[in-house]
This record gives sequence, C-alpha cells and structure tokens, in this order.
Amino acid sequence: MRSFRLKEFLLFGGIWLGSFLLLHGSRLTIDPPPLRLLVALTLAVAIISAYGALYYGRRAWRLADTPIARIRSAPQGYIELYGRARLMEGPPILAPLSTLPCAWYRYQVEERTMGNRWQIVDSGESDSLFLVDDGTGRCVIDPQGADFIKIRRDGWYGSVGGARTQALWGIGAAYRYTEQRLIPGEELHAIGWFRTVGGLREAPDTRRDVAELLERWKHDPQRMKLFDRRRNGRIDPDEWEAARRAAEKQVRREQLQQTVEPDIHLLADTGDPTRPFIIAAFREEGRLIRYFQWRAAACLLVAALAGGLLLHWL
Repeated sequence: MRSFRLKEFLLFGGIWLGSFLLLHGSRLTIDPPPLRLLVALTLAVAIISAYGALYYGRRAWRLADTPIARIRSAPQGYIELYGRARLMEGPPILAPLSTLPCAWYRYQVEERTMGNRWQIVDSGESDSLFLVDDGTGRCVIDPQGADFIKIRRDGWYGSVGGARTQALWGIGAAYRYTEQRLIPGEELHAIGWFRTVGGLREAPDTRRDVAELLERWKHDPQRMKLFDRRRNGRIDPDEWEAARRAAEKQVRREQLQQTVEPDIHLLADTGDPTRPFIIAAFREEGRLIRYFQWRAAACLLVAALAGGLLLHWL
C-alpha cells in the first residue's frame, strides 16, 4: 500500500476543514455567508502556501546538504554533479517546434477558444538520454521524472503551421507556442541517484562464482550430459572435476572481460519524494539554492498572513 504523504494529508485536511466551515459556519458566528466562503478560501491558501514552503525548503536543504562530486570519483547513491550538457552518439535531438538541436526540450501548443481563452492542444517533452561532462568523466542522464529549473524558454504566437506572427500581446493570433530547450555545452547542476555499471566494482570472488555456476549447471540436464563421458546417466567424481574446471575457466574469462569494459555512469530519478531529481541550468550552486529559499520564504509569508486572517475571523 502506498504511504500517505504530507501533500495528500494537507489537501485532505484543507478540504475537510473548509467544508466544515462552510456547512457549520453559523455555529462559529461567521456571518454573513460570503464571509464563510472567504474564510474557506483563505484556509485553502494557507494550506497550499504551507505545503509550498515545505516543498521548496526541502529542495534548498537537499542542495545545500549534498556536496558536488566529481564523476570519476563519485560515490554511488544520491549526489550532485556540475558540468556541461553533451549529446550522446546517434541521431540528434531536435526540438519539435523550432527544430533546433538540443539535449532536452519541453513544448506546449495552445489554441485560442471562442471565449478568448488559451486551451492546450498539444504538449510533450524529451525522454532521450544525454550527458553531463565535468572534465573528469561523463555521466548519462535519464531526464524522466526530473524537475527542470531555469531552462531557456521561447514563446511566440503563430498560425496552425507554427509560422510566427507579429501579433502584439497575442491579439488576433490563433495559436501560442512555448518551448524550453537545454542547449549542448550549457552549464548545469544535476542532483539525483548516481550509479555505475560495467567493469569490476569490487574484487571478484572466483570460488563463489564457480560454485554458483555449477549450481546452475546441475539444474540443466543438457549441460550435464556434456560431462557424462561414460554415458552411464550419472556424473562420476572425475567427470565432476572436469565440470568444475570448465566452470572455473568460464568464470575467469567473464571476469577478464568485465575488467576491460568501460564504466558507464548513470544519473536518474530516485523514486523518493524526499530526494528530488533536479536539473538546473545554473552556473553557481548558491544561486540555485537561493532560488528555492526565496520561494520557500514567499510561501511561508503568505501562509503566515493567511493564518493571521483566520485567527482574526475565528
């Protein structure tokens, strides 16, 4: 069963308390009815702002508490990297609207409705892998689930085909286009779950590996027939010794192959909401931390003001 998170708890509590105030406001001497509605809305603002303060504050704390690692010597686990975005080998990544090459993109197409409102008709983002290079090595980044911060953003108005128009503030335009792009060579910070595959990460235990391989072979009748040289339906001691030597030879060959394979470093989503996966096009880490701190402070101020109004009315 999925754990009941703080976000769901605050949302449920806000809905319940707001409904209580609307239905039983008369018992709390909150009159007239429009004031009861205003109290419920203020409560919702207070709860949402409190959650926002926790949300942004936790991100600022995580960034400040996680030192920047170098890819070549980075430990396995939750770390922060700093480097430049690079493309992997293969077909280029092209932003759908501008067709410009990029390492990652997100786009949105909106259409003007009859009520002069903008309605989203198409959107999407890249799930292609790209690299971060810090000078000591390269790390593959899987962008799925990442929170992208301060990525360059372009917006324009146009026609159905995407051709740009010179509509002032969108007056008379039928479509609005928005596109974010992470450009190859751009500096970025990335914090997420780091792991390395390939190569031998620890000293090999040949005896254990040989025993495990022999155990698998024992459950494979076709394999064991190869060692039954006398064709008597059983593996005699000398035949078993031949099987053990063959298993040891295969294990050592696989270990040798692993030692020459290059390490591949990966950074991806942690799957843990308390350890966010963040990719930001910031040069200074301190600026990124302040980005979250200011938002946490703003949310906390709004929550305090809304709480003060509630105390005054109640």
